Amino acid sequence: MPERKYAKYVITEDIRPQQPPPPGFLKRLEDQRKAGNYTDSAHVLSLNDTIAKGALYFDAVWMVAKHGEAPTNIEIAHRHDFDEILGFFGNYQGNARELGGEVEIWLEDEQYVLTKSTIIFAPRGLSHGPISFRRIESPILFFTSGNGTAYTRATGRED
Repeated sequence: MPERKYAKYVITEDIRPQQPPPPGFLKRLEDQRKAGNYTDSAHVLSLNDTIAKGALYFDAVWMVAKHGEAPTNIEIAHRHDFDEILGFFGNYQGNARELGGEVEIWLEDEQYVLTKSTIIFAPRGLSHGPISFRRIESPILFFTSGNGTAYTRATGRED
C-alpha cells in the first residue's frame, strides 16, 4: 500500500523531544513528592516543528489525582517570546463548564483561582505561573499551545 501523502500530519503517538526543565525545577517536584504532595498525570500528546515541520507548539496532559493537602506546584513563573494559550478543561460529569477541581495560576502579580473550565491567553512577555493544583475531584485536561514552533521559556519576570 503506498504511503499516504498527509499521514505525517496525523499524530497519534507521543514523539516529543525531551527538553531539560529550568534549574531547580526537578528538585522542587521531588521535594513536593517526598512531602507526599504531588499529582498523578498522564501526558497525552505534543506537537511542534520537530514533530511536523511548520507546526505550532501544543501539549496536553491529563491531571488525574492530587495527593497531599498543600497545593501541588506543576509550573514556575516564566514567560515566552510567543503568545500562549493555557487550557484547563473538566472531565465532563454532566456539566462541561465545571472543572472538577481547583487550580491556582498567577499572571504577573495577579492570582486567579479556577473552578470552571478555562482558557487563558498569555501574550508574549507576560509572566505566568506558578501553576498549582489545589484539588482534583475528577481528571482535568491541561493543555498549552503557542504560536511559536517550539516550547521555549525564560524564567521569572523581566524587570
